[in-house]
Amino acid sequence: MERTLLEATALIDTAVTACRRRPTARSAVRHLDGSQLRATARRLIDEADHFVVVTTSGRPDLTTLLAGGLRSLEAARARGVPARVLLAPRVVRASRARLLALAADGCEIRVDAGEPREILLVDGVLALIVPARDADGQRPALVRDPAMVGVTCQLLKGTWNAARPLRDFHGAVARLRAEPAQDVLRCLHDGLTDEAAARRMSVSLRTYRRKVAQIMEELGITSRFQAGLRAAELGVLPAGDS
Repeated sequence: MERTLLEATALIDTAVTACRRRPTARSAVRHLDGSQLRATARRLIDEADHFVVVTTSGRPDLTTLLAGGLRSLEAARARGVPARVLLAPRVVRASRARLLALAADGCEIRVDAGEPREILLVDGVLALIVPARDADGQRPALVRDPAMVGVTCQLLKGTWNAARPLRDFHGAVARLRAEPAQDVLRCLHDGLTDEAAARRMSVSLRTYRRKVAQIMEELGITSRFQAGLRAAELGVLPAGDS
């Protein structure tokens, strides 16, 4: 999943750069100031007729944008506009009630274990793209260029297909909060070797390693070094370890 996200991010950045360099109609790409983001996103969602796609990592510097976007999505769903939301685990924790209400109202929501880009797609003809946090000197862009919007749609489709539905995500969180997953997380948190952890849990080394592999799959990670951070994002650290 993370590989898919990295490939999509790289290709979106390439498309943005190419669009910036080549001559385009005056209205094809418009750069925005950060202060314009919230109002622009709200207006675009309010004007949507066919569908809306929102992807977000829940960046702290864009908290007000996310909150406003979710409220606008509620209004869009009330008008019958289909909507999809792709978000990072931390967003689920921060906006659980609102997301559950959106899901109950028919909004499709999936959780990406990586860091989704901040993108808003409207009706397949408009894209509001916020540059990555480390993209110095770049500004948010409102894109109407058909080629770039089309590329963005296709790339996000791949990332969406690899993401976990909200219901499955909640199921994974419930499993991680139960034993013996908490025992495994404690061993990882304490930095025990596999042998020492297996002895603590009174299981074979093979069984412990299998449990670790299952935990990593639930966390959506490929490295044990990520376990603590991801467990904290999900709110599933063992009691006393957070």
